[in-house]
Amino acid sequence: MWLIYRKSDGKIVGASADSEIDLDKESALAEVVRGQKESKDLKDYDAVEVKDRNRLATLSDSIARGRATVAEKTPGSLEVAEAASEAGNVAVTTNATQFHPVDNVPLIPGDGQSFLVVTLQKSDDGGKPLVRKTKDNDVIWLRIDQGRLLEDKDQNPQEIRSVTLVAGTAKFRIQSAAAKRLATVQMLTANPDLRVGGLRVEFT
Repeated sequence: MWLIYRKSDGKIVGASADSEIDLDKESALAEVVRGQKESKDLKDYDAVEVKDRNRLATLSDSIARGRATVAEKTPGSLEVAEAASEAGNVAVTTNATQFHPVDNVPLIPGDGQSFLVVTLQKSDDGGKPLVRKTKDNDVIWLRIDQGRLLEDKDQNPQEIRSVTLVAGTAKFRIQSAAAKRLATVQMLTANPDLRVGGLRVEFT
């Protein structure tokens, strides 16, 4: 199988089809490059052949996540490398003072005015907070099925659909609906290495 990489930075952008009969290099390049969203000029790409199927299996996830590259180890010798994953989690806490006695869901009055503040904190797999200014600035998209999502500020807070982590942390408000409801907040991110969950709040 051929791994196709971009000459400018060595990033592997795809692989030829896995079959018993391998394509020649030029055919493999043409097959993969045709599907690229960026440049489709064959001169911008090259290919390296990998025959070890076990090695290909271990590389597949890194290639899919854009973390596999090709570099010249020694003159004339190419090496496939995988960038280390920066897997992380987003911890969710609130300033709620009352909780359901069975499932510990935060409680606030269902009066259409009350709110609680949600704090997001990015951490590594060991639970250590990640506070890098240039790396821990992921966008977390939010959805709620009851109530409203608002900025965390006192003067005229606006409705929001997302928050951006600043040095690994962000805050927002959940404002209750004027009714007794159980609200669910979904949290999503485009970062495939970042695990985010969600939150439920009961309006009483």
